[in-house]
Amino acid sequence: MDIRKIEYFLCVVDEASFTKAAKRLHVSQSGISQQIASLEDDLGVILINRLKNKFELTEAGAYFYQSCQEFVNYYHQIQKKTREIHFRSQLDINIGYAGPIEATIIEPLVSLIQAYYPDLNFNFEKSSFREVIEALSNRSMDMVISYTYDLVKSSEVVTIPIRRKPMGLLVSSRHPLAGQQSVSAAAVAGEKIIMLNPDYGRKSYENMIKCCRLDGYEPNITQEVPTCEAMFLKVDANSGVSFFSQGYVEKIFKNICYVELEGTHHIDCVDLSWLRNNGNAFIPKIAKLIQDNLHKLF
Repeated sequence: MDIRKIEYFLCVVDEASFTKAAKRLHVSQSGISQQIASLEDDLGVILINRLKNKFELTEAGAYFYQSCQEFVNYYHQIQKKTREIHFRSQLDINIGYAGPIEATIIEPLVSLIQAYYPDLNFNFEKSSFREVIEALSNRSMDMVISYTYDLVKSSEVVTIPIRRKPMGLLVSSRHPLAGQQSVSAAAVAGEKIIMLNPDYGRKSYENMIKCCRLDGYEPNITQEVPTCEAMFLKVDANSGVSFFSQGYVEKIFKNICYVELEGTHHIDCVDLSWLRNNGNAFIPKIAKLIQDNLHKLF
């Protein structure tokens, strides 16, 4: 049953006139008469006796009027509460990410967004490359930040590049290369390489091997670990070397040094992705804000 018809009926009864009700509602008298007649058809009863010089409710009409006053008020309370809940849910932004990018990427992005949308509430979840992509697909995350290679290529997924810069080599302070600012990419040949295992992100794993070959050598992978933190600890213990971007690990681990790789094919590619039909009205606004300010952030 159309709530509008009920509201028209209530107005007609309150005014005790079709003409006055039509004027109050800014509709034609014929239009409101049709709506009341349609309501009576829906119910299968006569609500108003159409007398020439007298407005009169039927017994059923009087009952319906009394009951619908409470119903319409309750309906509008439900409508208001539903919209409030929806709006609050829109304010929750769930972001999944992979890798140690809290300080280098997430912090500046969130600071930017909160400057424009201070009421937004952010929830973060750190996972592997694979798990982050799964979270985007099953909609448990609104947006994800991850390395490019494991992101799903689909017309449903919108992606913008966040970072593109050459990777370098992480080595222990006890490693022979620790004192060097840079070495040629080919100098890594023969080094014991510590890698994130394929389950963390298969395409990223495969891309890392491909880049080693493009740099002129077959990678000597001696250990595969389940997390970035485990990889850093292995490097810190001088168990091998790893590829990573500059500016994070060497600040956290005092015994890890960063060495630039001249001419390397290893590129740190980080993207922000979300589903085109996410449904949260703030997502496209956030995405545009980030796109417009990327040059200032990174």
